Amino acid sequence: MTRRYRSISLLSYVAVGLVPVWLASCSPSGSSNPGTGGSTGGAGSNAAGTTGSAGTIGAAGTTGQGATTGAAGTTGIAGITGAAGTTGTAGTTGTAGTTGTAGTTGVAGRGGTTGAAGRGGTTGGGGTTGGGGRGGTTGSAGTTGTGGGGSGTCPATATLKAGSTTKMLMVGGMNRSFLVYAPSSYGSKPVPVVFDFHGLSGTSMQEMSLSRWNTLANTEGFIVVYPQGVGNSWNAGGCCGDSMSMMVDDVAFVRAIITNLSTEACIDTKRVYASGCSNGGGMSFRVACEAADVVAGVAPVDFDCVLGTRCNTCKPARPITIVQFRSPNDQLVSYTGSGAFAGAQNNFMTMGTINMCTGTPMDLPANMSCDTFPMCGAQTETILCTTSGTHCASYQSFNIPTVAWGVLKNHALP
Repeated sequence: MTRRYRSISLLSYVAVGLVPVWLASCSPSGSSNPGTGGSTGGAGSNAAGTTGSAGTIGAAGTTGQGATTGAAGTTGIAGITGAAGTTGTAGTTGTAGTTGTAGTTGVAGRGGTTGAAGRGGTTGGGGTTGGGGRGGTTGSAGTTGTGGGGSGTCPATATLKAGSTTKMLMVGGMNRSFLVYAPSSYGSKPVPVVFDFHGLSGTSMQEMSLSRWNTLANTEGFIVVYPQGVGNSWNAGGCCGDSMSMMVDDVAFVRAIITNLSTEACIDTKRVYASGCSNGGGMSFRVACEAADVVAGVAPVDFDCVLGTRCNTCKPARPITIVQFRSPNDQLVSYTGSGAFAGAQNNFMTMGTINMCTGTPMDLPANMSCDTFPMCGAQTETILCTTSGTHCASYQSFNIPTVAWGVLKNHALP
């Protein structure tokens, strides 16, 4: 249901850059079970022309759990057909070696198909002996499976360790820095990534202390990235500071960080998300508009989308999950809207249109302070949560990281 609140006058977003540093820091495959090997069929004897003792039916081995059934052995030289060799086990679902034709060597079995979750296929069992003829050769082993989560196993080049690490990248002719926090559980399993952008005049270290995404990262097992903006600002499109005036390509910076982490860390590239407060919230909106191919969802805090005029140039490559947080008590970015800011409700409706949402917004079942559209394109979610704190001051009182993660973790790139 749409909430109504007393209008709070907006300080011009230009004023965001003029607030004291202490305030502006708050501102603008499943794995297959291995098949059991087929047991060896009893061979028919080679005594041609005898009364059938040479050509008696070999006892068939039991069927292995292979992907496809091996071809039955053809008639042996002896008068009666030898029993077909049963299916040998291949990889995790490999086909069994087929039985040999009468008197000749059977064709080798094909390798097992790809195992899920990074476990290698086991060796396929050989085809059993056909009656009268010589048995088929052993099926080849299954190939090594790829990792789960759609992002592969950890790269051999991964060097990131648990804890905080400051990294540098050259992007757009500038040496850019970002802080990476990996929880103590981080190791050999690909994990999600959450970007958290600081506000205008803030720093990556300040944002880490303000939002405390690290605390949740330790319990949920994901990496948090705190990038540093040029001139302590982000080019969110219609705001703010040096980054905007210098036309810094901060979206390219985000893409470069993801590329770097995909080789130097163990991340799930289908589960990368973005958040941030004030100017950082505007930056996370811009990421949703221009990098939906590498980011699965965003959680902007205390800001509207200002890409173009009130987000009129936001054209994401696909619908993208958005859970935004706004407060009627925000003294810098008006909840009801003013100037460059459309206001929380209008911005919410704009995001709903962009995400092809239908129906009348209703309370989110998990949190009555949040409104959500009943249905949005590509099974995404578009949500507005109304907090009670002042500008960038609701992280702990509303438990923003936990509420945001409860939505974002359910969405991954297609």
